[in-house]
Amino acid sequence: MKQISTIVETNLFYARQALHFNKEVITRTVSVAGLAIGMVYVDTIASKDVIQNHIMRPLLQLRSLSHEDAVLSVMNTIEIADAQVLSSMEEAVAELTNGKTLLFIEGTGSCIVADTSDWKDRSLAPPQTQRVLKGPQIGFTELAKNNLSLIKRVVKNADLVIEEQSIGEETQTNVSVVYLAEKVDTEILRDVKERLAAIELSAILDSSYIEEVMTDKQQTTFPLVLVTERPDVTAAHLLEGKIVIVCDGSPNVIIVPALFIQFLQSPEDYYEPSFLEWTRLLRILSFVVSIYLIPLYIAFTLFHPEMIPSELLINLAAQRQVVPLPVLAEVLLFMLMFQIVLESSIRLPSGLTLAFAIIGTIILGQSAAQAGLVQLATLVVVSATYVLNFAVPVQPFANSVKTIRYLFVFLASTFGFYGIMLGTIALVIHLCSLQSFRVPYLSPIMPLHIPDLKDTFVRMSLKKIVNTKKKYKTEQNQPSE
Repeated sequence: MKQISTIVETNLFYARQALHFNKEVITRTVSVAGLAIGMVYVDTIASKDVIQNHIMRPLLQLRSLSHEDAVLSVMNTIEIADAQVLSSMEEAVAELTNGKTLLFIEGTGSCIVADTSDWKDRSLAPPQTQRVLKGPQIGFTELAKNNLSLIKRVVKNADLVIEEQSIGEETQTNVSVVYLAEKVDTEILRDVKERLAAIELSAILDSSYIEEVMTDKQQTTFPLVLVTERPDVTAAHLLEGKIVIVCDGSPNVIIVPALFIQFLQSPEDYYEPSFLEWTRLLRILSFVVSIYLIPLYIAFTLFHPEMIPSELLINLAAQRQVVPLPVLAEVLLFMLMFQIVLESSIRLPSGLTLAFAIIGTIILGQSAAQAGLVQLATLVVVSATYVLNFAVPVQPFANSVKTIRYLFVFLASTFGFYGIMLGTIALVIHLCSLQSFRVPYLSPIMPLHIPDLKDTFVRMSLKKIVNTKKKYKTEQNQPSE
């Protein structure tokens, strides 16, 4: 580690050299009571008003300054709440890239680091995902300080712990681990810290980088962490004893551990009376049907026509006579077309999204059916599948079903209903083998933990949920029975 020089000009030159003599690096030397003080900051990420009014003006008004207590006198003079003293030049330059202002005092060999950062950020806005009709209408932004402030605004608890660290040699991204000390599981917390420390990426640009690296040991299409941009959802999981990872530059925070059933829960479930809450069951049913509807249609049409009612079978046979493509080709064609429409509509300007969706799905699909290119029943089945899939409130979880659906289509077209049964068994075994930070993915259903079932398929009253401490059973603390 290079020590800070006692010569101000040497330190200023080294700071400018470390940042490749960038024009945005501003240096200035002033004489305060006969003692030289050098100042350096990055123009675009530091507030010049704060520097002028709370650093320069108080220093220029200082009448006496001695070498013995120069650092202490300057610390007591500047009007910056967050200030510290460093003796390493590398650490000082690292703080410089975070919007801090460095003050070098002649003959001291120390550097005062004052927080004058002025990061540009968008204003608070409603969340784009997990939108609700009733409840808080505010979402996270790309600035980690704002996100931590929104969490503290909800969880006013002295046990709230925030541990910050930098990850990525090239980006030095600030990552914060947030948890409640009295409720967090120490084994899970240790596992999270170890996985964060083991990240070897040179650059972290978004929380998705951390998510992928921390869960890459398990090959699955299902998300093993919960990602949200809602402060209320984050606070609720913190109060359950979970751990939150906040990444600077990302409007989404990571919540661990994540359980299968929690991806089918919506924030609005807790803002409506419990005796009226039945939409969660509807979501679960929609999720299951969206997986099996197309495979069952293929299996019954190709292998088990005797299970179709006679009137419907006659109707399907009449449609099949004028359609050139087989059922499997029709299904795959429509599935790909719907997926292309969805991907394209996401990236179109908002004014064109609705028109494109109407043209790409309704008009194109209906025209293809009327022209006799595809079967009308196939269009209805595929359309219903994607509509049901939209009922899942967490989009990454809804997207994870795509691969599973294609696998079930392949099994149904090859082995019929027996292939669907085989795929179901494999899917259940796969889900049972998954763990989210050593917590079984299907908890509390499998292994069964009856006290936690009050907030799974349906939710009980808030008194029974909020006032009950949850215990996430890891593989180490599973009961022997």
